[in-house]
Amino acid sequence: MYTKLFGTEPIGEKKKVENISYPSMKLEKGENLSVFEKEASYTPAYKFIGIAFSTYIIIEIGGELYIIDQHAAHERIMYEKVKNNFYTQGEKESQLMLVPDVITLTHKEMDIVNENKEMFDRAGFTLEEFGDNTIKLTGVPNICIELNTKQLFLDILDEIDTVAITARQEKEDKFIATIACKAAVKANMALTKAEVDSLMEKLLKLPNPFTCPHGRPTAIKMSKIDIEKKFNRR
Repeated sequence: MYTKLFGTEPIGEKKKVENISYPSMKLEKGENLSVFEKEASYTPAYKFIGIAFSTYIIIEIGGELYIIDQHAAHERIMYEKVKNNFYTQGEKESQLMLVPDVITLTHKEMDIVNENKEMFDRAGFTLEEFGDNTIKLTGVPNICIELNTKQLFLDILDEIDTVAITARQEKEDKFIATIACKAAVKANMALTKAEVDSLMEKLLKLPNPFTCPHGRPTAIKMSKIDIEKKFNRR
């Protein structure tokens, strides 16, 4: 009777199935997981919807829709990467430049460089004095090699100059955040699906993916119920 109804033989005691494992990323029907759930210990599966205005990544998870600022999200990723490199002892993630930057500075900027030489070293910059008020930049952190390294260096000096000399932690945070901001993808930069997947994978593994280093949110969300209310379905 069982075989006629279901097409298979019933599983007896000797046919008991053991050690069945289910993927941790599987979403059950009706489940409402948050991509930024603080207590989540795994990366939730998501459905990629698209990119709006070449700036905002739209994904769906369960009954929630997320709109993610691609610059803010990537900036957070870069911040954590630079921060880890900065505070890790030993060899730094640094790359020599094919053509060094020779940068002429003001007296004030030169003083800032001399006062913060250790900080540049810890981040992966390689520089040396190259005459009066001039430095030669020969190496930068790996993530900065494709940037306008001269302008990056000057921008960092400007940010450091806004912090009191005694505020060491604030100075280091601004230093790291400036590098991350310059290295992150910008608004209006078209990303491919593969680039979005890579960004999301890295973002969702971070201990704090909720905001960029400057405090702006990386994403906003709307539940299915919120959207239905907008259309007077509830």
